[in-house]
Amino acid sequence: MSRPLFFRASKIVIVFILLIGFFGCTRHYVPKQYPLKPGMAPEFSGSNAITIVNAQSSPGKAGKEEFLGSVGAVTWRGDLQKWTDTAVGLLKTELEKRGFNVTENAPKKLKLTITRANIYQGFAAIRSILYLKVETGDGYIKEFEGNNASPWTLYRACDGAVTRAVGAILNDDKILSYLKE
Repeated sequence: MSRPLFFRASKIVIVFILLIGFFGCTRHYVPKQYPLKPGMAPEFSGSNAITIVNAQSSPGKAGKEEFLGSVGAVTWRGDLQKWTDTAVGLLKTELEKRGFNVTENAPKKLKLTITRANIYQGFAAIRSILYLKVETGDGYIKEFEGNNASPWTLYRACDGAVTRAVGAILNDDKILSYLKE
């Protein structure tokens, strides 16, 4: 008689452990490049050579997984150096579409660094907010916010935040002047 009770209790314990493992885990994400939609940046073109550098190498940041936030019982972490790689790749793609020659060792440089990124779960959406610092070769420094919400997935929220930050770079008059001169 005590044997069935033991088996019933052990089944509950096993299910409980599996649920904790499934719902209470840490996941990692690196945003994917999502192209700018028409209207997110002004129409411009150029043919200058430019180098885009991932400058995310400050001590304690490069190669280290940062806490991004929690969605439900899942904790999300991300390597900001890899997040910056996504921004670099997207900016390169957008500039090449506009005729610029993105190459290594060009006299014009843009240094990009995602300084922080966060994920928030709201009532009906997941939001990602990140800050992308840009430094031009002539010393102009500005930090841009990428803020995007998705009612569907964290992935879309993060991808869109990177896209919005890159779009903000391409809307900055000083950066556009630097690219075209």
